[in-house]
Amino acid sequence: MLPPGFSETSALVAVLEQKSFTKAAEQLGLSPARVSELVRTLEERLGVRLVERTTRSVAASPAGERLLQRLRPVLDDYRAALESLNDFRSEPAGTLRLTIPPPAADFVLAPVIARFLSQYPEISLDVSIDREYVDIVEARFDAGIRTGERLARDMIAVRISDEMPFAVTASPAYLKKHGIPNAPQDLTKHACIRFRLPSGALVPWRFG
Repeated sequence: MLPPGFSETSALVAVLEQKSFTKAAEQLGLSPARVSELVRTLEERLGVRLVERTTRSVAASPAGERLLQRLRPVLDDYRAALESLNDFRSEPAGTLRLTIPPPAADFVLAPVIARFLSQYPEISLDVSIDREYVDIVEARFDAGIRTGERLARDMIAVRISDEMPFAVTASPAYLKKHGIPNAPQDLTKHACIRFRLPSGALVPWRFG
C-alpha cells in the first residue's frame, strides 16, 4: 500500500482545523468535492475513520484528533522550511493570511490592496472576511484587522487608520412625517434600522 501523500494529509488538517470542508477548500484553493475525496482516500489508506461528518457539523474522530496533534507540528516545520528560503530572495515572498471584518475590508483594505500587490508581486494574499471575530492565532492567520475595543491584551497591534465615526441618518421624507429627534432617547419612538452581530447582539449606538 502506498503511504498517504502530502495533499491528503494537508486536506485532513485543513478540514479539522476549519471544521468545514467548504472552508478548507477555500483555504487550499480546491473544490469541496476534491477535499472530500482526498480525506476519504486518506481514511481508506489508513483503514480508520478520521472525520465525523453530519449534515450540520464536521469534527475529528479520536483517531483523527490524535493524527492532527502529530501532523500539525510536522506541517508547520514543512512550511517554515520553505519560507526560510525567502531569506535568499531580494523581495518579500510567500502567502499572507488575513482575517478581516466586512467594514475593514471595504474601507481599509480595498483602497490599498492593488498598490500593495503591485509593490510586492511575490506575495500572495489570502483574505478571509469574517463577521465573527476569529481567534487569529488559533485559526492560524498571520494577521488581522480589529477595532480598538476588540483587541486582546497581549496582541501586538499597530494603528492602520484614523478614527471611523458612525452617523445616524434619516431621509428628509421620514423626518417630515415623524419629526426630528432632539436627544438620543427620542430614538426609542422612531423606526430605526439596527445591525445584528452573528452572536445575536445588536450593535449599540454610542453618542458623544
